[in-house]
Amino acid sequence: MTTEFMETQINEKNARIQQLEEHIQRITQRDYTTAGTLQAMRDGMHEWTMGELESEDISTAQAEAIADICGFELTKEVEVEVTVQYSITVNVGPNEDVQDIIHDIDFDTVSYNDDKITWLSSSVDSVDF
Repeated sequence: MTTEFMETQINEKNARIQQLEEHIQRITQRDYTTAGTLQAMRDGMHEWTMGELESEDISTAQAEAIADICGFELTKEVEVEVTVQYSITVNVGPNEDVQDIIHDIDFDTVSYNDDKITWLSSSVDSVDF
């Protein structure tokens, strides 16, 4: 095998690799476009189904069938602001500050019906003692 033959082979392989990389890039872009289109259609069907269900233009059974076919849940996300007041008893050592103890408590930890909550945040506005 000559050097010229080897260079020709390398150039052909490099050209083929370039073609394959471009092909993969086109397919990947097409997949992202298709996924975006399908997500938009799913979101549209979800919105339409929830609206029709709320106005009682379709039955719950029909809405469930549409949700199963389109792959969404018959739920809607609602943002709610809730004020909660806690009364907490803490043991404070001689070199500790009660406010530091309270601010270290993780009030975002929810232990009831977590599957219905999609996001939660908390803040401590004031500490009265």
